[in-house]
Amino acid sequence: MVLADNAGGILSRDAQIGLNTYWRDKRYDFTGDDLIYMGFHGVHNAGTDDSNWTIWKFTYSTGDIVRIEGPLTGVYDDRVSLDWG
Repeated sequence: MVLADNAGGILSRDAQIGLNTYWRDKRYDFTGDDLIYMGFHGVHNAGTDDSNWTIWKFTYSTGDIVRIEGPLTGVYDDRVSLDWG
């Protein structure tokens, strides 16, 4: 898949549609109302023990996202112990 050029990491609408088509399984992990981990996989119904998840981590301060880390590749079940730095 070839993605369109982006500016500052913001993909064009066509590129975003391409990514949404590629990622066939998505998982979201919340603490309360805050999204903490987000994982995408290219295989529908991928096991959470598969090592090919693409995972992001979100950090909050007073209810606002202040940092987005990733993506890292790993087992979704082990998302907390990935090398987030």
